[in-house]
Amino acid sequence: MLVPAMPDQPADDDIWAGLDYSLPEQVVIGSGSALFVAGWVAAADEDVESLWLLSGRSRTEALASSMPRLDVWQTLARGYQSGFWAIVPLSSTGPGSEHKVELEVVRAGRSRTVRALGSFREACLDEPAPIAFPGPDGEANVAIAMATFNPPESLFNAQLESIRRQTHANWVCVISDDCSSPSKQAMIAEAVGRDPRFFVSASPSRQGFYGNFERALAMVPPSAEFVALADQDDRWHDRKLADLLKAIHGAMLVYSDARLVTEEGVVLGDTYWSKRRNESDDLLSLLVANCVTGAASLFRAELLEDILPFPPGQFSHFHDHWIALVARALGEIRYVDRPLYDYTQHEGAVLGHDAANRMPRLADRVRALRDDPRSRVRLWRAHYFIDAMRLYQFASILLLRCAGRMRPPARRTLERFLRTDTSWLELLRLASRGTREIAGRPATLGAEWMLFRAFSWRRLVSLSTVGRASPQQRLRLDALPPAVLDPEPGKLEETIPQGSGSTLETKVAPLSFSVTVDAPERVNLLVPTIDLAHFFGGYIAKFNLALALARRGRRVRIVTVDPVPPLPPDWLNRIEAFAGLSGFGDEVEVAFGRESQEIAVSRSDRFVATTWWTAHVAAQALEITDAERFAYLIQEYEPGTFPLGSYAAMANESYMFPHSAIFSSELLREYFCRHEIGVFAHPDGDASSLSFENAITPVQPPTAAELEGRESRRLLFYARPEPHAARNMFELGMLGRSTHTPCMLRRSQSLGLSVWGFFSSAWVVSRGARGVQLV
Repeated sequence: MLVPAMPDQPADDDIWAGLDYSLPEQVVIGSGSALFVAGWVAAADEDVESLWLLSGRSRTEALASSMPRLDVWQTLARGYQSGFWAIVPLSSTGPGSEHKVELEVVRAGRSRTVRALGSFREACLDEPAPIAFPGPDGEANVAIAMATFNPPESLFNAQLESIRRQTHANWVCVISDDCSSPSKQAMIAEAVGRDPRFFVSASPSRQGFYGNFERALAMVPPSAEFVALADQDDRWHDRKLADLLKAIHGAMLVYSDARLVTEEGVVLGDTYWSKRRNESDDLLSLLVANCVTGAASLFRAELLEDILPFPPGQFSHFHDHWIALVARALGEIRYVDRPLYDYTQHEGAVLGHDAANRMPRLADRVRALRDDPRSRVRLWRAHYFIDAMRLYQFASILLLRCAGRMRPPARRTLERFLRTDTSWLELLRLASRGTREIAGRPATLGAEWMLFRAFSWRRLVSLSTVGRASPQQRLRLDALPPAVLDPEPGKLEETIPQGSGSTLETKVAPLSFSVTVDAPERVNLLVPTIDLAHFFGGYIAKFNLALALARRGRRVRIVTVDPVPPLPPDWLNRIEAFAGLSGFGDEVEVAFGRESQEIAVSRSDRFVATTWWTAHVAAQALEITDAERFAYLIQEYEPGTFPLGSYAAMANESYMFPHSAIFSSELLREYFCRHEIGVFAHPDGDASSLSFENAITPVQPPTAAELEGRESRRLLFYARPEPHAARNMFELGMLGRSTHTPCMLRRSQSLGLSVWGFFSSAWVVSRGARGVQLV
């Protein structure tokens, strides 16, 4: 979870600091924006009084500080009360400029220390599309913004035809395509044809639906008077634009009902609002649970000045939620109480009707009370970071951009919500609003209750550390943020490990690789993590391989696929102190995969896996590049490191992916060949593999005279009794003392594991020895 302290941080043990999530590489700020920043700071004397976040001319006190972090305490033996987070306001200094984010630590006695946390580059949005409205004169200019990504052909064609049939004829449609496959891009071009009312632009990098709609809106022509949003897979009714324009009057935004249909057009429901009330007038209700669907909306183009750029996509933000909030903060929202389009329900949708309107039943709530209390607390913690802080970011940016033009009630609503984290009164007010969701048809799907529990966790975790400098007491709450802030819609629970299945799924989950047109070609060497306490021979071999490739002219990047523990400020210097790794930091890049929002790659990038679960990640990465296989550094037969079960099966599956094998010894390569594993399951296995011999620390052997003078000979071998080291076969070594050892070792050799074969060889060496020494 923890990103290491910045490499340029002063190498002293007085204050250590780091981020839980890396900062975005670039941010579009516009007239004001804000970043969520979370991390940890550990001081040697544990006397941190307050924390402030610095960015440009802004100095903002941390929203929370001195929060308990068991992971920091367990790794550093200090810093139990080290967690912090904040919403950091940003002001533009111009596209291309660098923005630093720093942490100011105020200690007892008012002394101040500043630590660099990271930086990002200020970016700008795409230019408007060069497209003209067709007329006729007197009709409002409506720009339709559509976002596409690998659209289903039949649905996409039906949507385009429904737009062409609009009775309001003065429209243009800008389409932002989010790196669809070449065949899908060709299909989009063919469907649009030579129609001058459409403008198609391919994004240079994968944006996701949120960023892709932002890009589409940025391309809206300046002469547009109104903007409508379009999904790639719906069907508009012929009078959709005309009826929305008629209904908007003086409002900022208008939206309609929708009819729910299957891909084949079969009607599933005549209204979108079958499960909840439609409540767009109340700004707080709209903030905690959006009810304005983007595909149903039309809004005034003047709102784009405040809508763009979108808030940074650190969370599971939805474009229509943000647009509705800006419209309601600055004016009125109207609703047309009849369906004006068909909302297609299919498996490929980002968020279907049922998922968007799901509310736990009373029976589910009662059943949840029987769950493990620790699981419930972890869920509240996840809701705090993933949901409450997401809304905090929205509210903060709304006030930054629009406070001076908001109506007083709207401004007060947002300001009161931002006090919920510290005000008991506002917390109780939130709870009282949630009571109305119990009776009748809900409006916010119980969102207030969810937020009440989230903010209550925040208070509980703060109270648990009062007067406690260490976690030795019985109550041990933890403020460790979840692994990701932007889980897929409807999958928040999957971010909270509940058992081995969930942990396994997290272990092999894809990394956030993003294909970018201008990204340089790299070799990405995937490693589990960087942990200096366990930086042994296997890791040293991986890092030596990365450095060797870099010195042969390749651009190489180490990418971690597991959470990274706290690292000291001089962690790169410590790595370079190992044999053969001098200059590593200057020649090899390092990216922390689970802590990064996205990792830019080119279609020509290549991947090297180094363990079975990094092989799963590499296989998934092949889908976005033009490589047919990855390289697999194999240092042991990994299924043998687990009892028969899920992990062993997944490790075995890793050898079935398309790869070229690099074995860390010829003995290991011969074992895979003899048993036809991996590349040797195919006739060309020899051509798809190579081996090398690991470097061994030189040890001067004893002379023959020294051996002759010894009274007894002893065999030394490495073994550990812990369950996680079962592959070292400690018990088998213990049996080496008995007179039955030759028989046992011969049987173990027949099992075929190369490491067991070592013990067979060891028996040949030690025959006649008077004892075996275990270490």
